Amino acid sequence: MIRNVIREAIEKCLNQAKLPKVSFDINEPPGESFGDYSTNLALKLSSLKGSQTPLDIANILIPKLEKFSEFSKVEFANPGFINFYIKPELIQDSIQKIVEQDRSFGKIRINKSKKARVEFVSANPTGPLHIGNARGGPLGDSIANIFEFTGYKVIREYYDNNIGSQVSILAKTLKKKIDGEDIKEDQYSGSYYKELVQKLKKIKEADLGSKATAIIFEEIMEDGKDMGIGFDEIQHEGDLQENKETDKVVDFLKSKKLTKEKEGAVWFVPNNEFLEDKESVLVRSNGTYTYFADDIAFHKKKFESGADLIINVLGSNHHGHVPRLYAAIKALGYDPDKYRVILYQYVRVKRGKDVVKMSKRAGNYVTAREVLDEVGKDAFRFFLLSHSPNTHMDFDLELAKQNNESNPVYYVQYAHARTANILKKGEDSGFTLEKFVKADLSLLKEKEELSLAKKILKLPELVEDILQTLSVHQLTTYSIEVADLLHKFYEKHRVVSEDQELTEARLNLILATKIVLRNTLNLIGVSAPERM
Repeated sequence: MIRNVIREAIEKCLNQAKLPKVSFDINEPPGESFGDYSTNLALKLSSLKGSQTPLDIANILIPKLEKFSEFSKVEFANPGFINFYIKPELIQDSIQKIVEQDRSFGKIRINKSKKARVEFVSANPTGPLHIGNARGGPLGDSIANIFEFTGYKVIREYYDNNIGSQVSILAKTLKKKIDGEDIKEDQYSGSYYKELVQKLKKIKEADLGSKATAIIFEEIMEDGKDMGIGFDEIQHEGDLQENKETDKVVDFLKSKKLTKEKEGAVWFVPNNEFLEDKESVLVRSNGTYTYFADDIAFHKKKFESGADLIINVLGSNHHGHVPRLYAAIKALGYDPDKYRVILYQYVRVKRGKDVVKMSKRAGNYVTAREVLDEVGKDAFRFFLLSHSPNTHMDFDLELAKQNNESNPVYYVQYAHARTANILKKGEDSGFTLEKFVKADLSLLKEKEELSLAKKILKLPELVEDILQTLSVHQLTTYSIEVADLLHKFYEKHRVVSEDQELTEARLNLILATKIVLRNTLNLIGVSAPERM
């Protein structure tokens, strides 16, 4: 990675100048006029030294950095950034590595032998998967892909909370529907529940809840499969109680004097910074366990499995649940730093300018299945990943179906298909793969060529960043940027021409771009078509 070259150069200069070591960032600047990379090192050091300004520090470091052969220019920019301009030779030499590594390009095997568990989707068990919960599907699956790409052994897991008051209410409502009773306030309306009633007519009343949730669970799993998602492990909440795992964890908390009895219930009373002494019910006054108690038992199992990292991808309605879980994890003696949570926000479905308010099938929300069937897996995943999870998003059905460049997933996939077409054209003109993979890349000197080359080289750096931030939505942005630079290059320059050496160099660049687009789309679970 070119960023590593810069980091090593900076660290050598810091030692030479006898300046203190400090954490610093190396990022892509906001525009090409600020160079290829930028660091906030001078700002960070000035905050330590006090007497020296960022400019003073830059004046010490820049003369040393300019001596490195990889940089054509190093300069200072207010309020305290050092900008690096990379020599074309380093860019050109690096392109060859993409072609050599092929499907492995972007992989940074820094976590070999580590284990991660990623829980996601975990939808409401009393109805079909709605588009809101479905947002967690591509998000969690793509996070798992990134961690696998960096060497982790990843377990994708689903938590099925198939017991509790909502299941009881569903069972009672279904019984009334089966008996033909009039229900004044029916939260389970829509044709879906009419279909469910038909499937459950011969089921005993005592089994209605468990049978209904089992059917719903299987349908949610089928939705996941059609999203391109498969789960390695399923945890049913009811099994935690049946196997006495919740009993054990509550007894443990009692033994550590982290519970108290109040109003006939058993409460968790943590004494750590995550909850600031707020209390939560573990056992209700009627003797039944809360969802929270069962979830503590589930997370105890996760940590006992030997996972180095546990990630939960949850809807924003869990925001109050998260600090309680952090408190419980610490109370159980586990490291809270090994537990990370992403909360994703609401999804609004639109058809052009019009908001789609509810599903004909579910009655009161838009189902994931309806959106999936209408736009297909690729658009479904790409659109749901196109925004930061902490922001609300609109899913435009009409845009997702368009076969033109205004549709971002089509735009990126078309770019990949274009690279395949260019390579085929080159092959038909006698430029075989064996020849152009050994091309003289020093011939790539045009602005559009180098801009595209610089961008595609950044995939490993992006993977490294996402490993820390979990911001997988950056992959969709990156794929659009690569596609945009490819189209601009192709529109301005002929790839296959009478100049054999230049043609071979440009075909090498096209092949490298194709590899990067395919690898990026693979990470987000979107197909990379050869033809469109």
